[in-house]
Amino acid sequence: MIRTLRVLGVLGAAALAGTGCTGAISGADHPGGSSGPAQPGSNMPGTTPPSTVPGSDPSKDPGLMPPKGDVSKGMLDDSTTVPAAAPLRRLTLFEYRNTVRDLLGLNADQVDVKGFSGDQDSALSGYYRGGALTTANDARNFAGSAESLATLAQGKLGSLLPCNPVPTADADQEACVGKFISQFGLRAFRRPVAKSEADNLMGLYKSLRTGEAGASFERSIGLMVSAILQSPMFLYHWELGPNAPIKDGALVRFNNYEMASRVSYLIIGSMPDDKLFEAAGKGELSSPEQISQQARRLLADPRAVDAIGDFHAQWLGIDGVEDMPKNPETFKAFTKDVAHAMAVETREFVKSIFTGPGATGQLDALFTSNKTTVTPELAKLYGVSGTGAVNLDPQQRAGLFTQGAFLATKADADDSHPVKRGVTLLERVLCTELTPPQGVLIPPVADSSPDHTTRERFAMHSQGSCAACHSMIDPLGFAFENYDAIGAYRTMENGKPVDATGTLKVGTLNVTFKNAIELLPALAKAPEAQACMATQWLRYGLRRHEAQGTDEKPSIDALLQTFKDSKFDMRELIVAVTKTRSFTHRTLSAGEVAQ
Repeated sequence: MIRTLRVLGVLGAAALAGTGCTGAISGADHPGGSSGPAQPGSNMPGTTPPSTVPGSDPSKDPGLMPPKGDVSKGMLDDSTTVPAAAPLRRLTLFEYRNTVRDLLGLNADQVDVKGFSGDQDSALSGYYRGGALTTANDARNFAGSAESLATLAQGKLGSLLPCNPVPTADADQEACVGKFISQFGLRAFRRPVAKSEADNLMGLYKSLRTGEAGASFERSIGLMVSAILQSPMFLYHWELGPNAPIKDGALVRFNNYEMASRVSYLIIGSMPDDKLFEAAGKGELSSPEQISQQARRLLADPRAVDAIGDFHAQWLGIDGVEDMPKNPETFKAFTKDVAHAMAVETREFVKSIFTGPGATGQLDALFTSNKTTVTPELAKLYGVSGTGAVNLDPQQRAGLFTQGAFLATKADADDSHPVKRGVTLLERVLCTELTPPQGVLIPPVADSSPDHTTRERFAMHSQGSCAACHSMIDPLGFAFENYDAIGAYRTMENGKPVDATGTLKVGTLNVTFKNAIELLPALAKAPEAQACMATQWLRYGLRRHEAQGTDEKPSIDALLQTFKDSKFDMRELIVAVTKTRSFTHRTLSAGEVAQ
């Protein structure tokens, strides 16, 4: 029996969580440059194959070399931006599932990520990056997944191999494997396979076919796929590989293959498609205009819907609505089916804003539209007749903030929670970051009581040392008091009329309102909310917060100006993200030296 670790050793252990990106920086007059990061398994004994196995040559691949000619066409006004470094990060579970699906031509439900370590918050940005593989259990889970997926791949060799039908002669099979390594490896590593990597994979193939192993051609291909799926080059965003980083002044410019992946994972949450790989191989992802053309094309891809939905779920922290605990005695209407319908409603609502008939992409529609999609159970909760596409009561519902997914996740098991709702809006919609007072004991909120409304209890909690922050939090949270802990509309609580009135003063925003229906249009038009949306999409694309010691304000300002010029079309905002200097460049990582 061929052990997994023996196969995996060819390309390096998947638990290489701490690997950093190091190496020398290659200038325009020195395209070859250094060897870049050390390659796991590059000196594996007993796997030295013939030199005829294909592998990338940086001096001949336009996608790995500094761009030629003027690359300023389409550039935003953010040339003074100083971006942060780009630390190595693993694929998120969302990205892993999508990438395996597209790499192997599987259905999404065939890619099981149960038992994998969860994603982690990315540098205080509020968006996920893949968790580090730090335990033996993590490695075993990825190994088990890779083996299962490789078995599925063996049944699809006709679509994966460059030779069909499979040749019978050993020499012809070996030639087929060489092409497979080059073509499949390009897609798996999201860059050309390096010579040392190709040599190791060919050596693995030969060792599997001979001696003690004696595996069939098909089984050998399956084990190669298993090794690739467990390698750091597949699991991590490491599209630079062994190639020299490209120097651009004091910064590093992402090469064409890196840009192909950055654009693809931002917009469709998966590996580049054939057109992106083709553009990268021709060196046609160097200028902002070239990059934005590909971004617009990908926005029309059906897979963009899932990635846009992923952004909104992470942006507002509503991806756990189906697991929210609610008191079954108080909220009998909150069933698993209803919770699932809430998640589907928000996903379909966002989809309708970005694509399809009548889609405008406009921020105002996201905040105020009362058009949605409901199941019979959800229709009953909302008090409407009919199912499918419906118009909700405009006096009760406006945009995704009055939908069940947001309201139920930002509430407790027994009642609404104005602070959860207010903090989410303040931090995620207005980008106002709160710092809890140091050395101050925050008093607890009084328990539910038939003598007080939720607003009355939270108002008592918000006095004294907490008043400064709560003067911003509470008006936002209280505006949604017409919605209980599962998002059902109410006008009375504990025999008293619900009070959802307030005045909000944040930055230039100064608005008095009767309820959320009056507040939300004002938020959509607020400069703070417009600038925050630009900031949030950039953070999602970078998977990090703006870093100390850097200056990314010019990129954010340029994004906001593009957003304004497009009449706040979020589709144009996404395209603009791909053109920012924060997205196309990075600072030197630790250990890198400019030459």
